[in-house]
Amino acid sequence: MICTVVPVKDEEEKIDQTLHMLLKTQTDQIIVVLNGCQDRSFEIVKDMDDSRIEYIYCNKPLGMDIPRAVGAWIAFQRKAKGIVFVDGDMNGDLSSIIDTLINHLKEEKADMVLTNCYPEESSKSSMARMLLSFRKQLNLELNLFDKIGYSIPSHGPHGISSRFLMKIPIQELAIPPVSLALAAKNNLIVSVAASIPTRLLQSTTRDEYHAQQITKTIIGDCIEAVQVYRGKERNRGYDGIIFTGYHKNRRFDLLETFIKSRE
Repeated sequence: MICTVVPVKDEEEKIDQTLHMLLKTQTDQIIVVLNGCQDRSFEIVKDMDDSRIEYIYCNKPLGMDIPRAVGAWIAFQRKAKGIVFVDGDMNGDLSSIIDTLINHLKEEKADMVLTNCYPEESSKSSMARMLLSFRKQLNLELNLFDKIGYSIPSHGPHGISSRFLMKIPIQELAIPPVSLALAAKNNLIVSVAASIPTRLLQSTTRDEYHAQQITKTIIGDCIEAVQVYRGKERNRGYDGIIFTGYHKNRRFDLLETFIKSRE
C-alpha cells in the first residue's frame, strides 16, 4: 500500500483541486492532516466523497512540517510500503510526477525519492540564491550533490520507504533536511525521480515576510542537518546569524502527544 500525506493549512481555494489531482494517481490512500485551519478547508475535505480520502483534524496549529510526521506515523502504523508527501496547495498538473515517485517506492529503487524543483539554476532573487547555496552546501556534505543537485525534502513532492521509517525517528521528518542527512548517514538510498520547475507546482504565493521566514527556516534546517550528519551538537547558526524562521513554531510536544494517544 502507498499512502499520500497532504498537510493543509488554510487552503480552501486549492485543496479541492489538489485532492482531485491525487485521486488520478496510483496512491492507495490519501491522509489529509488539517493543521489548525481557520478557513473552510475542513468542510471541503470532509465533503469529498471518496473512500481513499481520510482526514485528521488538529484544532491547534502544529507548525511547519509537523503534519508530515503525523501523517507518516499513521501510514506507517497501517503498514504502508511507501509514503508520498504533497502539500495541500500544490495543485499543478503533478499526477504523472506523483506516479513516478510511487513507482520508485513500489519497485524499491530508493528509500527517499525527491523531485528536483530547480532543473534550471536561474533565480534572480538574492534570497533564493542564498537558500540554494545552503542546499548545495548540505548535499555536498552528504556526498549527494552530484546525484541529487539542489533537491531536498523541504520542497516539492517526495516520498519515503517503510525501511526509511524503520531506521529514522518519525520526529526527524519535521525537519526535512535532517531526515535527508540521517538517510545518508544510515546508508539509505536517496534519488531524484522527477523534475519540475517550482512555478509549475502552483503553490500559494504569500507575502514577502512569509517568504523570508520560510527561507530562514530551511536555511536553519540545512545548517542543523550538517551538524547531525557530522555527529555534532545541533545548532542553526552560521557566521554569527541564527536562522530560526518558523522553526520555533514547530510543536514537537503535540506530535509526541498525538503519537502516545494512538499507541
